[in-house]
Amino acid sequence: MRSDVLGLGLLALGGMLCGAGLPGTPAVSEARAEPAQVAVSAAQATGAAVQAAGAAAPAVTGPACKLKGTAPVSKGARLYDAPSGGRTIANFTGALVPMTLSAIPADPPAGRARLSTSDSGPALRIDGYVAPSDVAVYTTRDIPVIQGHIWISSAHKVKLVAATGDSLRAELSISGSEGQTARASAACDAFSLQRGVPAKMEVPGSARGYLMKTSTIELFDRPNGDVIFTLKMLEGTAQLFWSTEAKNGFVHLMSRGDLTIDAWGRLKDLEALKKGELMDQYIPPTTAVAGAQLALDKAPPIVKATRSIPVRARRDEKEKPVGEIEAGAEIYLLETVAGWTNVLPKALGMTPPDEGGFWIPASETPK
Repeated sequence: MRSDVLGLGLLALGGMLCGAGLPGTPAVSEARAEPAQVAVSAAQATGAAVQAAGAAAPAVTGPACKLKGTAPVSKGARLYDAPSGGRTIANFTGALVPMTLSAIPADPPAGRARLSTSDSGPALRIDGYVAPSDVAVYTTRDIPVIQGHIWISSAHKVKLVAATGDSLRAELSISGSEGQTARASAACDAFSLQRGVPAKMEVPGSARGYLMKTSTIELFDRPNGDVIFTLKMLEGTAQLFWSTEAKNGFVHLMSRGDLTIDAWGRLKDLEALKKGELMDQYIPPTTAVAGAQLALDKAPPIVKATRSIPVRARRDEKEKPVGEIEAGAEIYLLETVAGWTNVLPKALGMTPPDEGGFWIPASETPK
């Protein structure tokens, strides 16, 4: 876990904090994956029929589709006050931020989603819009790519590529592959902004380990059946499977990593591990991403809000609030200027832009 220090030295009343620029603030590439392709085509045909009937597809996800969690946001990512254009109201620092993501656009890579910097506990909440790619999204359960055979595993990072009223389509970059991806769709509750604990697959004591002989292997739905997926790994990358069943020159393969696989492969494409050889040595380690640890130089006072207080981006009561300090949230108190007090969240997960601040009326400042 890395530790950074924001050089936010406090200066005199109405001065500038140094170091943070704060005014007054311290395509699925598998071969022949016909089942997935057919599903997409059916969905497109249904969508065309609905539009022909005069009903437009929703521009964003519905109110019940909310992704929550506490996690770091990419350092330098911005929160805006509008779904397009608009002004920056917060910059993320790489530290942990509680978040709720909603109103996800139909084309996430091309638009912005609504983000509130609060998930359940009290926080300094700023409400704005962010590029979905700036926020890490994880699966909360296995999501089928090829029904009954291939899944994106739970607790793995994915990229949102499409959205409807109550579901999301996500893309996984397959670890160790030649840039291969897998896509799957699921209800919104299959995704989270916070990584869970990856589930382990129980391997029977009688199971035999198998490795790919070459970098590419075709997976089948049954012995001598149809190819449902072609896995394309980098040269020298060991893809481990295990099995307890073989039939007609095929092996029933199982594995669980970023993909969960339950399919058949040709025996001639596989190398069996010697009996007694441990399979653990072929399983890549997993790492957890921790947020940056930030601190203020000459830290100002920390106070706890006893009630909700609206937050504005500028010292102007005519300004529409961009969020609020929720009751129970802990904040840093910075300087007071012309009846307004500038504040920062205790965790320092976000800061205002150079030309703005997180301002509250001085008369409402917690003691």
